[in-house]
Amino acid sequence: MSQSLLTADRSSGRPSREFVLDTDIGTDVDDLLALSMIFGSPELHVTGVTTVYGDVELRARIVAATYRAAGLTPPPIAAGHAETQSGRPVWWPGHEGSTIADLDDHEFESAVSAIDLLAASATLVAIGPLTDAAAATMQAGHRVNQVVIMGGDFRRDIVEHNIKCDIDAARSLFASGVPVLAVGLEQTERVRLGSDELARIGAAGPLGAMVAAEMTRFWAFAEQDYNVPHDPIAVLTLARPDLFEISAGTVTVTPEGRTLFQHDSDGIHSIVTDMDVDAVAAEITDRILTAADTSTSASTPI
Repeated sequence: MSQSLLTADRSSGRPSREFVLDTDIGTDVDDLLALSMIFGSPELHVTGVTTVYGDVELRARIVAATYRAAGLTPPPIAAGHAETQSGRPVWWPGHEGSTIADLDDHEFESAVSAIDLLAASATLVAIGPLTDAAAATMQAGHRVNQVVIMGGDFRRDIVEHNIKCDIDAARSLFASGVPVLAVGLEQTERVRLGSDELARIGAAGPLGAMVAAEMTRFWAFAEQDYNVPHDPIAVLTLARPDLFEISAGTVTVTPEGRTLFQHDSDGIHSIVTDMDVDAVAAEITDRILTAADTSTSASTPI
């Protein structure tokens, strides 16, 4: 890893990490939770955001709206691949951005394409279907030396959503020769954010109100009264690796989308095999609240 990406954050004493975030924000609220958590994480520095899968321009406007709600200046934001590498039809519930007022007014820009932005970054965090991430690692001369993903299931015979949406891209990424850290569904489903967390977030400023509205909307869509913070957990591995047990090995994606892991201490891939569930849930919530509290300060006239 480049030493320039691993400098001490003064406020926490922990290593500081730079990365480009690739997201399908707007469908499941966990992408919005992840971005908000990043805002409240002094160790994490997003140098660009790219969007993937479906209406990627709408997703990019949601990213821009989130930065505005947080009172932050956004990095480059670029719309990536709308269609899948595999040709599988895009699953589009239609509720994306429905709680965000004046969404069409939010603008985004990047001097380079989404794939160029990703390919120029040493670290990618991919929290949606893997179309963009695979394209970046296939690009000649790319600089990527680590990809962190939320995807797969490494204990059960389950084809996880981010893999299923573009199986060809997933197979390409894991065969690319680039190290990949994967956080599987069998781990993320152990963590839940419920009504208590919803109330605390919703009471904390413009960003908190935005996040709470999206949480409530997704609960209604999914007919549940909690969120599984799949994507924030994957991002948190960069900020708090001490909360996770990680095993090295080789991941193989079958043609049907199953993710198979073979332990190998010299393997180029790694997966999360355990975590401190309570501490992970608390870290995610506290970091979102930190960002929301900051958004209140940023939006208050002096």
